[in-house]
Amino acid sequence: ESLHMFTFLFDDIGIPQDYRHMDGSGVHTFTLINRAGKATYVKFHWKPTCGVKSLLEEEAARIGGENHSHATQDLYDSIAAGNYPEWKLFIQTMDPAQEDRFDFDPLDVTKTWPEDILPLQPVGRLVLNKNIDNFFNENEQLAFCPSIVVPGVYYSDDKMLQTRIFSYSDTQRYRLGPNYLQLPANAPKCAHHNNHYDGSMNFMHRDEEVDYFPSRYDSVRHAEKYPIPSAVCSGKRDKCVIQKENNFKQPGERYRSFTPDRQDRFIRRWVEALSDPRITYEIRSIWISYWSQADKSLGQKLASRLNVRPSI
Repeated sequence: ESLHMFTFLFDDIGIPQDYRHMDGSGVHTFTLINRAGKATYVKFHWKPTCGVKSLLEEEAARIGGENHSHATQDLYDSIAAGNYPEWKLFIQTMDPAQEDRFDFDPLDVTKTWPEDILPLQPVGRLVLNKNIDNFFNENEQLAFCPSIVVPGVYYSDDKMLQTRIFSYSDTQRYRLGPNYLQLPANAPKCAHHNNHYDGSMNFMHRDEEVDYFPSRYDSVRHAEKYPIPSAVCSGKRDKCVIQKENNFKQPGERYRSFTPDRQDRFIRRWVEALSDPRITYEIRSIWISYWSQADKSLGQKLASRLNVRPSI
């Protein structure tokens, strides 16, 4: 299932030149909910306006050897000079009724949605126009969490997303404390109301309401209603493995989209990785079998250079 990811990691784009020249992807499938309550699957994509640039191995070794924080320094210096990095936000949308029309599971995080069928739609942009003043306060204490969404955005049955909804907030409570959402880096900029009270490292004094519910003294005020998708099930709902894994089609298509010299570099990187003396003959055979199922010629070239027969 990770084979598709390796076609990015071992590709020429595997080492970004710096932060300003790299894509961003939400990976997961979320759900957009309109005012009528209609659900639409969505994937989020960030595209840098200055284009995607990467480093080959020799360049990465030289630049990283001269400055191990070269990407951070490039970002800081660019913002300080007024050359603000910018990313365009795109979305791909899908009607949930189309979910079973593909030869893969659209909620599988190891797959990408075909852009010729589900095109990218521009919806916004992100500009970094100010460097932070205190790295620890504004960076180290950040707590991004996929469970924190705004009205109109909801989750899907993406199995990995369902796990991260719980695990991220749980680890952040351990890393930053139970009141991590009070920290300025994580708190909303607008007025907000919740029932968070006291606890370890609390620093907000609240006396506008009581800290229990229900209360005759201070009755609760409900937030404005907004729709969430209604899960309609008939019969028994099971947790099970993804049926349409189709783990080899997209890696093969991506490899075949490379130019011949790019394919050669991809193969060379895999030959170097699989030539590690700690890797057994059996493991090499398994890897070659995987790549043979993605693309027959790729598997044959790897087997020839490594003197290994695939084991399927």
